[in-house]
Amino acid sequence: SCPCGYAINATDSEHRATFTEALESDFLHTSNLTTDVVWIPQAYNVTPLAARGPCGKASQIENVIPNPIANPYDWTGEGTHGGDPGMQLWVKHDLIPSPSNSSQSIVPMSEIVSARTDILYGTFRIAVKTTAISGTCAAFFFYLSDSREIDMEFLSKQQQPARPGHSSSPAGGAVNLVLQSPQSAEVGYVDPSSPDFALQDLAFKPQEGYHEYRFDWLPDRVEFYADGTVLQTMRENVPSQAGAVHLSHWSNGNAGWSGGPPREDAVMVVSYVKAYFNSSIDGVGEKSLGECGQGEEVCQVPDQRTAPELSGMEGNRTGHTMFFGNE
Repeated sequence: SCPCGYAINATDSEHRATFTEALESDFLHTSNLTTDVVWIPQAYNVTPLAARGPCGKASQIENVIPNPIANPYDWTGEGTHGGDPGMQLWVKHDLIPSPSNSSQSIVPMSEIVSARTDILYGTFRIAVKTTAISGTCAAFFFYLSDSREIDMEFLSKQQQPARPGHSSSPAGGAVNLVLQSPQSAEVGYVDPSSPDFALQDLAFKPQEGYHEYRFDWLPDRVEFYADGTVLQTMRENVPSQAGAVHLSHWSNGNAGWSGGPPREDAVMVVSYVKAYFNSSIDGVGEKSLGECGQGEEVCQVPDQRTAPELSGMEGNRTGHTMFFGNE
């Protein structure tokens, strides 16, 4: 632990920032979410109208499945259920009737939300392997309301071989970087011409391996990263109120966004989430720093500059990333 706080960026950088709180989840070695006090699996239904698609959404707890590596000392290998290890978030192919209108269909999906809702500014990082099945949206985001969001969203249909009008080679994928604001809500939330939105090319396909995606949320800007490389900086409509961190995997059949529903069950797999942030609650930061002794230093949060990949000959090395809680 770091009683004196957590810092990002170099000490001589004008963008250096220090945070008092930490949220670290090693999903490669998490076998049970029911005893987890950090994340809350979500159960809710959304009608097609509210979901803004031909289908609604059904977030189901059973679609969030821990799949840890069997040996707690390993950082590579299959999960105990087979396949890629980590926290599985599923979107199901088989639709179910909407509880409010049996003539309408909803898509079974998954979401987990941080128990803490006092998160105000910080650095937020996820290592994830997205799905190769077209027709879903994998999302990592800060959320207060539909008009107060910081989103990194991966549309699996955009990771397919050809995306006309984009310069990346067929080997690359894409991520949608979005700041939702009252202004974006007025125009339907996604405006490609807005400074709050960017369809960002990636030099790799997110569905082919684990990569770290990150956003640094500061009062004057939001910076987005992939494997430690800056993708975009947004300075307009930066949220200024506290909220929670969400991970979700969903589809509503909307051809303009998620597409789908997927032709078969689709999964995104999360190996870790690391967040270092401040609290909006008076006194919490001061209490966190209460054990900071004279002469102790702030912990520098390391930049993840390579893919935290678990497979291959080097998987045990590249998949083993640092958690301050383990130090």
